[in-house]
Amino acid sequence: MKIVICFLLALAGVSSADVKSLLDTTYTDGSGNKVTLSDLSGKYIGLYFSASWCGGCRKFTPIMADIYNKIHVDKKWEVIWVTHDKNETDADEYFKEMPWIRLPWSEVATRGASMFKLTKQHFIPSVTMIDLSFNVINPEASLDIEFEQDDFPWAKRCYV
Repeated sequence: MKIVICFLLALAGVSSADVKSLLDTTYTDGSGNKVTLSDLSGKYIGLYFSASWCGGCRKFTPIMADIYNKIHVDKKWEVIWVTHDKNETDADEYFKEMPWIRLPWSEVATRGASMFKLTKQHFIPSVTMIDLSFNVINPEASLDIEFEQDDFPWAKRCYV
């Protein structure tokens, strides 16, 4: 049986240029350091959509943080948190539990909403995996991350 990597299964027609342009902004880490798209060059990217009020997110965030802390350096993986919180105070407090970078609050309603729409998400928590060339390789990788930790970068696979 031949394994075929199925890029953009749920995102047919979304070009890497669209993804790259959406990612082209300045992020911050937990210490307030600025991170730009050029800093992310050569890394896999996980777009993590979640919120402090979401019970499933509260359960998944520490699982993902543990995995991230174990592999992000060796695997060249960065996670960008895109909040679905309703106010900045709640988002800021929740972000203290995360070891990765975040989309600025000022861009959540615009760029963050566009990221969610482009990746065709319907629920949170969800993680969209993006490869080194800014192609979406798994539009919904949260279960893969939680249960198939050794399969990084969790590219969606089809069996033919």
